[in-house]
Amino acid sequence: MKKSKILWLLAVLFVAGILCTAHAAEKAEAPKAAEPASISFDLCPSVQVTNISYYMKKYKGAPRLHFDVKIKNISTEDKRFRLAIFLPDGVAGGGFYPRKGKPPVVKAGEELSRTFPMYFHELPNEYTIMVQEL
Repeated sequence: MKKSKILWLLAVLFVAGILCTAHAAEKAEAPKAAEPASISFDLCPSVQVTNISYYMKKYKGAPRLHFDVKIKNISTEDKRFRLAIFLPDGVAGGGFYPRKGKPPVVKAGEELSRTFPMYFHELPNEYTIMVQEL
């Protein structure tokens, strides 16, 4: 009876040791560094993209790709813009600058930033930013 308990305890310790070793080896792997993405622009003459960043963040229960895009109205008039982001796999996202307002415009010389979550699960290696004037 005692011999079977000792064998059972040794078997449990052996399995626990294997699991700990596997977990430590998994954590020891260096994370893959993302290569800089190739960006294509299709911009109207009255806008300038001043900052673009993208990262993975949890959205609706899963890690998703998010884009932060800051644009500047470089014209002398107040304008509203529509931004679209196209990924090579057919995924697209975007929206209006500004989203709402009375009137919904970006004043001349003003910068505005927005975040766009996208239903994509990895960092892109290339993408296209298109901004149209409305």
